[in-house]
Amino acid sequence: MNNQVIGASPERVVGFTVPGEPRSKQRPRVTQRGTFTPKVTLEQERRVLDAWIASGERPFEYWMVIDIDFYLGTRYRKDIDNMAKLVLDALNKHAFEDDHAVVGLNLRKINTDKDNARTVVRLREVILWAHER
Repeated sequence: MNNQVIGASPERVVGFTVPGEPRSKQRPRVTQRGTFTPKVTLEQERRVLDAWIASGERPFEYWMVIDIDFYLGTRYRKDIDNMAKLVLDALNKHAFEDDHAVVGLNLRKINTDKDNARTVVRLREVILWAHER
C-alpha cells in the first residue's frame, strides 16, 4: 500500500509561528442569552489568524497537508485534537476556502519551558492525492 503524498508543490509550503502557550478549542457556552464562544478561544483563534495574515500569503487553492507542532510551556493536560481544531477553525475561510480541503494532519505535542511556548504551523499544498487501488 502506498499512501505517499504525490505532487506536493514545494513552492507552496507556508510556515508560521504563533507565540505563546497553545490552547485547546473550548466548547461553546449556552446561557439564557444564547450560545457564545468563550473569550479565551476567540483570542487564541485571533492570534493564529494574525500570524497567518503576517505571512503575507494568498489562500491555498488545492488540497493540503498541515503539520502542527504544539510547544507546551505548562504541564496542564491538553487534548491534541482540540488544539488542532482551534488552529483549523482560525484558518478556515482565510488560508483555505473550507477545511474539507485538508487531507492530512501531522500533530505533535512537545514540552518546553514557558518562555518558548508556541505553535508552529506548516501548510503544504497537494496537487494530486494518491488513490486507493
